[in-house]
Amino acid sequence: MRGPAGDLRPKPAAIVRALRAWLAAAGDPAVRAALETLIPGARAVGVQVPALRAKAAELRRAHRELPIEAVADTMDALTASRVREEILVGTFWLARYGRKLVVLRWRRIAAWLKALDNWETCDQLAMGVAAPVLDADPAAARRLLPLTTARSSWTRRFALATASALNIKGRAHVADTLAVCAPLMADPAPEVRKAVGWALRQATPHDPGAVERFLREHADAAHPTVLREGAEKLPAASRAALSRRVAARSREVRRPKAQPRKPRRPPPRPIRPSSSRPRS
Repeated sequence: MRGPAGDLRPKPAAIVRALRAWLAAAGDPAVRAALETLIPGARAVGVQVPALRAKAAELRRAHRELPIEAVADTMDALTASRVREEILVGTFWLARYGRKLVVLRWRRIAAWLKALDNWETCDQLAMGVAAPVLDADPAAARRLLPLTTARSSWTRRFALATASALNIKGRAHVADTLAVCAPLMADPAPEVRKAVGWALRQATPHDPGAVERFLREHADAAHPTVLREGAEKLPAASRAALSRRVAARSREVRRPKAQPRKPRRPPPRPIRPSSSRPRS
């Protein structure tokens, strides 16, 4: 970032170098090993979340003059590393801008998704940054729907985690959430199916009728785990009715597919012995 003449504000590269030096000193090999077990796929240094949040708060205080776009420039470098702690500090720092995040362009966030390779960085970026940005966007579902067909399961989960967070902290976007859930009801990835149930539970308090109708409509195609977890906050009678559909879907999922029968070959024709009588 280049400011006006005489601007002494630190550049993103300098902030990133200082942060990496701090992480190198704060990293704990034992914590790193535990984190990599708890969060499969994460490339960790070994610093726990409370310390990362405190560092993000310190960065916000120390660089109050930095506009959001400058922090986004820093986040570009942090996500490029694919290091868990760097991504989380950048996410927590941006999240401290709160409602001011609405000025952040969606394409900036979308560019960071390629760095997501675990549930922690995925969900934190979705909840702390993406949801506040899309809260005031009437095209929220249109921003998220293309992500539901991404090859990466973490990008698909990011769409759901964002849709889920659009129904917390005074936000209510039930229709957008259901639109994002619809194409992922039978997703092959467990981390995605788990997020579908999460998104439906968050939407239920705002419009339980809409969620119940949605689950009934998709019951024949949905994975049983999604039906069961998505119905958890519905009234007891509705859960009981859906539980029967869950039982039926579970039997269908467990039932082995019938193998096509191979056509039977006709038995070989017997070979007649040749006659010993000489030809005339």
